[in-house]
Amino acid sequence: MKALNVTKCSTKKSSEFVQRHILNGLIVHPELPDWHWHQYKSVHKKAYATPHHELEALTKWLDNLYLVAQHNRDFLLGKQSYSLHLNLFGDLDVKEYFDKFLKLFRTIPLFDPAEDRHKTAYRNSLHNAVPKSFDWRSKGFKPKLEQQHECGACYAFAVAHALQAQLYRRHGFWGELSPQQIIDCSSKDGNAGCDGGSLRGALRYAAREGLITESQYPYVGKDSTCKYNKFLVRVRARRWATLPYGDEEAVERALATVGPLAVAVNAAPFTFQLYRSGIYDDLFCTSWQLNHAMLLVGYTPDYWILLNWWGKNWGENGYMRIRRGLNRCGVTNLATYVEL
Repeated sequence: MKALNVTKCSTKKSSEFVQRHILNGLIVHPELPDWHWHQYKSVHKKAYATPHHELEALTKWLDNLYLVAQHNRDFLLGKQSYSLHLNLFGDLDVKEYFDKFLKLFRTIPLFDPAEDRHKTAYRNSLHNAVPKSFDWRSKGFKPKLEQQHECGACYAFAVAHALQAQLYRRHGFWGELSPQQIIDCSSKDGNAGCDGGSLRGALRYAAREGLITESQYPYVGKDSTCKYNKFLVRVRARRWATLPYGDEEAVERALATVGPLAVAVNAAPFTFQLYRSGIYDDLFCTSWQLNHAMLLVGYTPDYWILLNWWGKNWGENGYMRIRRGLNRCGVTNLATYVEL
């Protein structure tokens, strides 16, 4: 690995060039100025315990820079449908990223009386016509962009946001609901706080106890003691179910007629980790390994639209588009709807 050289690219013109192209991962300069690394740390609020830890992070960051640049060259040539960049995960290798952030528990879509008795909503929508394209954002549902930090709470965010969407669908507004409550209070349902959990466990909890607003039970990004108060409950899940495994038509229909869906995806590939924009279509994003939960908010004939919890600097301002038709990343394997 070549050391950084601060004597290069020091002019204003060169600085603008580096800012525009290297920061975006479009090219790799053979002697990258070290202020670019400092800028990355500043933008993403990175701090390291020791110089040794920072050197390790820098090494991973440079490795990722080369991967991003190689991929984005193909993107500019029209060989890839999506671009990458050095986002908040730019200083992590794939293993570290996986271990810290992808903690959705594996669940098998078997018959479960606790949920399958609630499948009336899907059955009732079987004969409803749905549009070729649909996006709940265009209907006004635009929740604030969340950042889960180093807490494996994707399952809690997905369920809280699915319920927020139902509030919006019914009342025309939503109150931000508390993922922290699910993190702290749903161990009885098989969840493990920031060490992970399942959509099913979070939904069982939300159906039994209901959720408090985030303003009354704020997110802290770590495990805490349960502070549940039944008198503060804002909403309770009444009906919920997992849709038929891998059925794109069922997912499309439920999304358009019932509301945004909590879904499980395979977020393990480095291209997912460093995704920036475009229609994600990595053939290595298989459908059998589901390790992260997101909210499905829209579709077109070509792609799904999903909301993530990794802040506005990941993806397309916190959102992602994934290719349809191939069940890329397993989007339709464990899609779950909820109703009030």
